[in-house]
Amino acid sequence: MSRTDWRRISACGLLACSWACGDGRNPPAPIGGLGDTDSPTMTATGTATGTATDDSATGATMTAGVDTSGGPGPLNCGDVVCTGFGHCEIGEDGLPYCACDPGYVVDESGEVCIVDESCVQLRFLEDRCRQVVNGAPAVSLFFAVDFCAGTAVLPAKIDELGLTFTVLENGNDVEDNVESFATVIPKPVESYVDLVIDVSESITGSQDLAALVEQLRALVTSLAPEPGASDVYVSIHVFGRESAEYVPFTRDLGAVDAALAAIVADPAAVVLQAGGGDGTDLFDGLELGINRTQRIRDLRDGVTWGGVLSTGTVVVVTDGNDSSGGTLDQGLVDRTTNNVISIGISADVDDQVLQAIGRDGSFLAPSPEDWPAAFAEITRRVQEYPQRSYLLAYCSSTTEGSPNVEISIDGATEVAKTAVCQFDADVFGSGSVFTCDASYFAGECGPDTCGGLTACGACDDDECCDGFGCRAPQIAGGSPGLECDGQNDLCAQEGLICYESGTCGPATPLEADCGEGCEPGASYCRDEMDEPEVCIPALAMGQACETPEQCPELNCQRQNPDNAFQVPTCRPEALLHDPCGSDDAVCEAGGYCQSTCLPRKRSFESCGGAKECRTAQCNNYEGAGNLCDGLGACFWSWDEKVPA
Repeated sequence: MSRTDWRRISACGLLACSWACGDGRNPPAPIGGLGDTDSPTMTATGTATGTATDDSATGATMTAGVDTSGGPGPLNCGDVVCTGFGHCEIGEDGLPYCACDPGYVVDESGEVCIVDESCVQLRFLEDRCRQVVNGAPAVSLFFAVDFCAGTAVLPAKIDELGLTFTVLENGNDVEDNVESFATVIPKPVESYVDLVIDVSESITGSQDLAALVEQLRALVTSLAPEPGASDVYVSIHVFGRESAEYVPFTRDLGAVDAALAAIVADPAAVVLQAGGGDGTDLFDGLELGINRTQRIRDLRDGVTWGGVLSTGTVVVVTDGNDSSGGTLDQGLVDRTTNNVISIGISADVDDQVLQAIGRDGSFLAPSPEDWPAAFAEITRRVQEYPQRSYLLAYCSSTTEGSPNVEISIDGATEVAKTAVCQFDADVFGSGSVFTCDASYFAGECGPDTCGGLTACGACDDDECCDGFGCRAPQIAGGSPGLECDGQNDLCAQEGLICYESGTCGPATPLEADCGEGCEPGASYCRDEMDEPEVCIPALAMGQACETPEQCPELNCQRQNPDNAFQVPTCRPEALLHDPCGSDDAVCEAGGYCQSTCLPRKRSFESCGGAKECRTAQCNNYEGAGNLCDGLGACFWSWDEKVPA
């Protein structure tokens, strides 16, 4: 049945629909979103005003919400509620009807929206192709496969549907080349889940707060991994008038549960943390959730030297629309490698905005009765995301240039999106000694316990990977040829600073001549006319400052970067993907400032200076330009970034 045919049948005949306000009829029985009796029911709202209509094909009669005083008039979707994975639209005849959400189709009964399994999409879960440098011409790609509805295409479903992956280099199928070999390598995948929760007064002052928190606690509890399975980390961010971190990423899900319970016990405390409940800073809360989730995944990649694969999921819960006057950063939502899901828990939410935010799933559940089904579906998606993540490795026959690599899938009627990246074939090794075949991938990790093209693993929490193996964090010089080159964080493990000579040494004591430098965060060099240049104590948090060196957390910025009238003050440490001001500002260990804190680059990535590189070495290679160079740096550990 075509969509046009479906629309002509009735405004309410195929997907169950009801009126948010109307004639007092009982609401329709829930219609399963996935075609079975246990499937959740989602709702989308809309309004209709105009004359009643009767559709003889279905017997559906629309009478509620009718305004006959002024004639038929235009219709809108403010009061129509479409259940199932549907939403209200206005037909060519001016009447409202329930349409399936993108990625869903009507089942054979004509009454239920089900996942359209003929439409799939692929997306990279990392910001790069992985490749070998000075070795075998091997490449690996970490990507996800979903149906266009946003639900996971699990390995069993890949087999059931007869789907196969295709790797294209510059449009050419690599399997057409007898020298190429491709294989999917099973690997564990860690999951990072961030709950971004609206704590404005309309929620925290509601009698339904406890019911909402109960759903969130059940979601967190359900994420606990089975013994021996990969870790799951959860964080909570909240937004009211402002947005803030409530619980940092942790694998202690009991601590997350306790923090959620505390919201019910003392709503005022969390509202205060979010700057008050008299506002809904939805867009900034979303941005903070995406950036913090990307931060923790970038840090995990850095401390393991790429040895761990991960997925990130941001779940945004709101009962209203953004009231901050800001705008939705749609580009951030569209390009993030994290999954983004939204759920609106009242009828006041703009469903179009909700769908724009929820790139990988948008659920409108306007009443507490709708919440269990909606959160059950969200839980299922979050649980399945790591399982539908694939690491595909292959041997490339390309010997020069930077080919476009595209991962697609054969056997699907429609492939809505493919995954595309590039690698640098010029840095492969040369000669017959560097061969790539099935045995290469089988033994690629060898004795290595971390790093690796095929994600060879992680180190203990108090260790880090140097690109080959695990060891305790060391200062610069711990590996031959490693220098600090102005980066104090490469010397901090032993309380030292980086001298201008590029070596680590002790900081100058208080009240002594500044010499090689003062202790970062504890003191700074006084540079005032007619005053001796000595190290004096750092300012207190919140005090007015002029340079990052004056501050305990080495961050001197306006609280609101857009307010030119604010005086810069000492702020908390600038984390990855936070604004950091001038490019000489100091970011957390593992990052560097380029207006925004960015993760340090890997070996043989292009660089504009030593501060951009994990190894603090940026050298020029003839024909290749400036590349991060040197042996593996290992100067901070995982337990420095996440709670136990």
